[in-house]
Amino acid sequence: MAAPEPNVTLLPSDGAPLEADNSLDHSDLEETGSVTSSTESLSSSIREHVYANGRRYHRKSSDENQQYLLPSDETEMDRLDLAHHLQLLVLGGELYKAPLQSDPHNVLDCGTGTGIWALDFGSIHPGSSVIGVDLAPNQPTWTYPNVRFETDDLEKDWTYEKDHFDYIHSSLSIKDWGRYTKQMYEHAAPGGYVEISDHAIWCFCDDGTVPWDSPLRVYYRALADAMAKIGVDNCGQDIDFYRDHLKAAGFVDIKVYIYKVPWGTWPKGKKFKEIGAYCAEGMRTGLEAYGLMAMTRLLDMPEDEVRKLCAETYKTIMEGKQHAYHYQ
Repeated sequence: MAAPEPNVTLLPSDGAPLEADNSLDHSDLEETGSVTSSTESLSSSIREHVYANGRRYHRKSSDENQQYLLPSDETEMDRLDLAHHLQLLVLGGELYKAPLQSDPHNVLDCGTGTGIWALDFGSIHPGSSVIGVDLAPNQPTWTYPNVRFETDDLEKDWTYEKDHFDYIHSSLSIKDWGRYTKQMYEHAAPGGYVEISDHAIWCFCDDGTVPWDSPLRVYYRALADAMAKIGVDNCGQDIDFYRDHLKAAGFVDIKVYIYKVPWGTWPKGKKFKEIGAYCAEGMRTGLEAYGLMAMTRLLDMPEDEVRKLCAETYKTIMEGKQHAYHYQ
């Protein structure tokens, strides 16, 4: 059954500046539309790892043409679980933004990580059948009866039946967004929903407290330069990037929700101090998680130089004098 013709609806974002003496204003961002999904089997090498810079990485990281540059060790798994909690805080306790009226029958969680989102969803939607997919097999062996995990590469051809998934949730780093969103469209059930959760890899500031030579900006410029080396040009800075890809794939009723997430506890409002505190804690290991492999391999930076930059960036965040944030 064919999905309806595109009819995109966008919610305007709230461009209110962030100030240290105000609670942060969130304007909401999310992307939902009608679609479905499926995956391709991988060889046993999917469970192999490589080691670099004192961290464990997925075997795919050894391919210089790939962008899977994040670690897959216990430190990273802890950070991913913390990021899940941060997302809940940002969304006011909500697990998703899609307007689901009941338990969607078939659900796909793309980039499931530790599996925590899929497990939470399966718990509150017992009538749903949930599949969590990730390149690295870091999910628990125990699970709810309606949740299962698969190890697969969603950059490749999907093998699920088409028009199948009533809801697709994605928090995955993707190189070819055109291909990815097209496959989501082909494998989603007519009338179903797709939700993409992403964050900008960039430093924003509204009050001029983050100078151009700040370690915050130096770090994120270097990270963006590294990502550009492997064809990742957006880094979450351009909201229209996602909307345009979804629209081109055939999605309709696209809605965008934008949130500003502070780095550290500089906001005065209690709620956003808490969000900033969790964000800063995630950056304690996240700066190296994102930067070590990317900058040493793609920019040929010495490991000790990257570690120093990460340490200076984290120190600046914890000092709270520079009022930075990112979009999520």
